[in-house]
Amino acid sequence: MNSFSIKIGGEAGQGLVSVGNILLQAISQEGWYLFSHRDYESRIRGGHNFTQFRLADEPVHTLEEAVDVLVALDKATIDRHRQELKEDGVVIYDPSVQGETIDEPGFVAVPFVEVAQDQGQPKVMANAAAAGAIWSLLGDDLERVNGIFAAMFSRKGEDIVEGNKKVAQAGFDRVRDALGHRDMPPKPANAGPQYLIAGNPALASGALAAGVKFMSAYPMTPSTGVTEFIAANGRRCSVIMEQAEDEIAAMNMVVGASYAGARAMTATSGGGFSLMTEAIGMAASAEVPVVVIDAQRPGPSTGLPTRTEQGDLLYGFGTASGDFPKAILAPGDVQEAFYLMGHAFNLADKYQMPVIVMSDQHLADSYETTIPLDMDKVIVDRGEIVSGDEAGPDYKRFALTESGVSPRLVPGSGPALTVAAGDEHDEEGHLVESAEARRAMMDKRMAKMKGVAEEALPPVLVGDDEPELVLISWGSTKGALFETVDKLQEKGQKVKGVHIKQVYPFSQDLEAVLQGPGKKVVVESNYVGQLEKLLGMEFAWKPDGCVRRYDGRPLNPDYILRELEGGGHLG
Repeated sequence: MNSFSIKIGGEAGQGLVSVGNILLQAISQEGWYLFSHRDYESRIRGGHNFTQFRLADEPVHTLEEAVDVLVALDKATIDRHRQELKEDGVVIYDPSVQGETIDEPGFVAVPFVEVAQDQGQPKVMANAAAAGAIWSLLGDDLERVNGIFAAMFSRKGEDIVEGNKKVAQAGFDRVRDALGHRDMPPKPANAGPQYLIAGNPALASGALAAGVKFMSAYPMTPSTGVTEFIAANGRRCSVIMEQAEDEIAAMNMVVGASYAGARAMTATSGGGFSLMTEAIGMAASAEVPVVVIDAQRPGPSTGLPTRTEQGDLLYGFGTASGDFPKAILAPGDVQEAFYLMGHAFNLADKYQMPVIVMSDQHLADSYETTIPLDMDKVIVDRGEIVSGDEAGPDYKRFALTESGVSPRLVPGSGPALTVAAGDEHDEEGHLVESAEARRAMMDKRMAKMKGVAEEALPPVLVGDDEPELVLISWGSTKGALFETVDKLQEKGQKVKGVHIKQVYPFSQDLEAVLQGPGKKVVVESNYVGQLEKLLGMEFAWKPDGCVRRYDGRPLNPDYILRELEGGGHLG
């Protein structure tokens, strides 16, 4: 893979998001494969934030630490990140912000506000100067960027569009005059516009494709993008989106909507998930299908609200008081985010149970180019829903069955009475306290796990069939893990990569991998090794080593390789 990395740093409120959005669209439309991630602080203005882009001539699903271009909208960017610059890298900076002109090879001074004002434009168009300056290293002209300006600002009038074009051209010329023409990053063969999407919109799109009809949520970073997408697109998809007063109310609304027959979901992060667990337990007891997205971030408590971590796996496994059937899915990229949502709703309906989809800030906020998402591939299976005529007058909502799944009658759809409760109950839904009824109902509910386990999604495997080293991960670490495998294979090492997208219950296919050849190393973003512990509980197995990251930043191949080469985590 030939790749090229750009990092743009600045304070919140400086227009960093605007510059990023312009480049996201221009790069993907120009035909490069792209992966982009935002690192931002939990504040409205100030602080230090950055957006990083990695464009390549092959599909790319992770960042690298070294950068080819560093763009400094604030002073902190150069102070913090200049050591990441590659040997022949370029720094584009604003001397008025730095307080000095830096006379070093590869440093190009572009006073962004001054450039805008020199063109007779307001200082808010400094973003256009930055976009033009960066594009001078990616293209021979600004045709692509100008098309983005036209699309973004056409409603504001032709003067605004032309003003942005003029300012961008001035920024382009400043860098081109300073550096001359440089080789452009290689594009894919037959390059054409690429489909671009982030994790949160992919999850929301998957839910819409799966037929969600009700969502209730309370905003919580980094899950809010799911809620916003459903709210923006729900009306034309006949979806009711209700912003609740808190996460407790949101989850209870979801349980009620699903009980009434609608496919229903919510999205939150760890703190909100904590508040939802009592209602999730009620859904489990009443055998009401619900789908919950937990976009993880570092805890405990408020933790790092805008950073990433995989710290909720064991909490999701425990979820609420008592034992009950559940499944946990963990998409590793935008494709899996889209298609696993359909699978989540089908599992929830088929087994009448909660299904948790574990995202995190890294997946939620990262953009990547990918093949278009295909809604026709999303199959809707509502499970064993019966009509009033089928149910008959002797209908029992919780009838004991070998599979544990009872025929489900939507309340009000027939003459039969449908009763459900969070308390323990008999087959008809009436509250009971007898030991015999409790045992029978527990056996019935937990019998579902046999079916859930039998259709558990297998792990995704890459690399060698007879490996010396096996790297195992889950969720958003997928891209970093698979590129690490590629890099080690390039060095002649026999390596297998294992990505687990269903983390409970595990596919039995995993056992053959765990007992197969090669040293096993579990790679994850948490302190205690939650996947490692869950694998140990399920398979009585222990790995040979681990790579863990828990500083709120995403794993990448450079980090994983350093940890492996250090050998400190190998047994």
